[in-house]
Amino acid sequence: MPLEVNKHVQRMRRYQPFDADASEMIYELQEDRTQSLFPVVTLNYLLDAIERSTTKTIVLTGDAGHGKTSLCASLLAELRVDAEPVTPDVRKAVFLELAKAGDARSPIGRTRSGRPLYILSDLSELSPQAGAHKLVELLDPPDEGIAIICANEGQLRKCAAEDDNLSKGGTGRAKILVQILTEGIVRGQVNDLNGAVTVINLNYQSVAADNLNGGLISWVLKQWTTTQWSRWKPCETCDARKVCPILANRNELSDPTYGPQRRTGIRDLFAAAERTGAVITTRQALSVISYMLTGGLSCENVHVKYQRSHSNRLWQASHLYHQALFGDRLTQQQRHLVPAFFALRKLDPGKVSRRRVDDRLDPDTAGDFPPTDTSGYLKKIRTNRDVQKQAEQLRGLYTFLRRADFFNSDDNTDRFARMGLQAGDDFVRVQDKNRDPADTRVRDRFLKGLEAVQGIHRVGSNPDFFILDPAFFTHRARAAVVSRRVPSKGVEVVDQVTQWQKEAGARIIPEMQNAVEWLNRAIYIRIPAVAPDQDAVSVEADLLRFELLTRWAAGLRSEVQHEAEIRGLSGSLAELADSLNKDDEIQVLVGNATRKLMIDVGDKIRSVRV
Repeated sequence: MPLEVNKHVQRMRRYQPFDADASEMIYELQEDRTQSLFPVVTLNYLLDAIERSTTKTIVLTGDAGHGKTSLCASLLAELRVDAEPVTPDVRKAVFLELAKAGDARSPIGRTRSGRPLYILSDLSELSPQAGAHKLVELLDPPDEGIAIICANEGQLRKCAAEDDNLSKGGTGRAKILVQILTEGIVRGQVNDLNGAVTVINLNYQSVAADNLNGGLISWVLKQWTTTQWSRWKPCETCDARKVCPILANRNELSDPTYGPQRRTGIRDLFAAAERTGAVITTRQALSVISYMLTGGLSCENVHVKYQRSHSNRLWQASHLYHQALFGDRLTQQQRHLVPAFFALRKLDPGKVSRRRVDDRLDPDTAGDFPPTDTSGYLKKIRTNRDVQKQAEQLRGLYTFLRRADFFNSDDNTDRFARMGLQAGDDFVRVQDKNRDPADTRVRDRFLKGLEAVQGIHRVGSNPDFFILDPAFFTHRARAAVVSRRVPSKGVEVVDQVTQWQKEAGARIIPEMQNAVEWLNRAIYIRIPAVAPDQDAVSVEADLLRFELLTRWAAGLRSEVQHEAEIRGLSGSLAELADSLNKDDEIQVLVGNATRKLMIDVGDKIRSVRV
């Protein structure tokens, strides 16, 4: 049998920007137009929004690579075929048309109700002055039409600021776009009060959405490994199939027994990365999955290795999916082209040592492609060089085994801990609407961590929460003035959507979670304000910040390493300080003991233990 070149592997490799044969990195511009597109919920939201009689302008904003242009093309294709399936020819035609007429000078299509549709495919192509003028123009499209604007957030703010400069001919009208963008961050809103302007922030778009289909990651893994088996048919007749890591990756992820849990493990890793604050675009996700499945290799690379030795099985290990996912073989410069690798490497289970995991790992069960000769690390040690070499081999071996076991394991209860996140399960539990309201463990740990930020380390479980005077946030004083004592009973921990609903009030319903592929990436602790007429003070925590707060609550001291994080949290807590307290009593925290200073006759200060 000959050595075969699989065109499906060639297509996947085009998503890798550090590859020599990489062409277009835009998913929908690939040559394989028989591939269906991911059914993103934002498309359905747009189809509904353009049919509202009040809608005039829709802005799609976010980092490059979220698929703003492809959303517009998919929208046009859906309008063109109406209820019929979108064919590859229609998809190709609308992309070409959008490339030629995406400047919003004339209508590029019509809504189902007959209104003309104008699309500005990239605001970044215009200068801030020209962009400001275009934004104002598209706030009132001609002929009662609808305008869709694709804009990088930075460019959108620049153009709005340019229009806000009245001395240079600005109108001040474009600032409504930035206001709605800000409201989307604070309250999850995407529309103005009149429903005329919609701004969808695609930086909230998740590649590992918390829905039934698991988001883009799960969908792409199925499409590239299990759906359309004919794509992998050339590999069945290839001479190098028994030593090919690309085919091994595909077989591992499409295995009917273990494939689903391995794909779920990959999706969970991406979800955890997003919850730690990373913004992973569609383009980045496709690049990572492409590199993971191919191991950074092409069919020709495998053929060269095979021709050197038909039976060598020691070179494949670093190209297996559970190793390539973390980009070990990439340079720092290459990783910067796909920043998602940095976020994933922070959660590498291969770097986390857990006794219950390591004790069951067996180097003799490393699989068909072991990371090293199993007898190499058992050789007799004679020199310091031998010690270093053996330690390096063992480190690499256990990194390999931990990663492989992470994706093979069906124990989901330990998954966050294996990524180095002890508080991950509690973070996700906050989002469970059916959780026991009497379970206050997360709240108490959150409050204890916030006390640790201020330098307070009290033992046991306390029914209250101390807020120090901001002047004593330096962590250096032996004694500190307690500005306010908050009963824990009035404090609650909520997820991001609940926080938006509470901030917006009953009259406004946040729609961000319905406008994008949604994943709750933050939790909030809501602490009652000082005055009854003030709003509660909310402290936001993504998964990484919550992990830090949990560890600080347990006694970890790291003021220097996390100085910036502590400073940000201290600023939020300063809003709760009671600066209007005019009592003649001052509570002071001396070590872990609370004392009360009272001013007596003759300005004498008396101290009593509380």
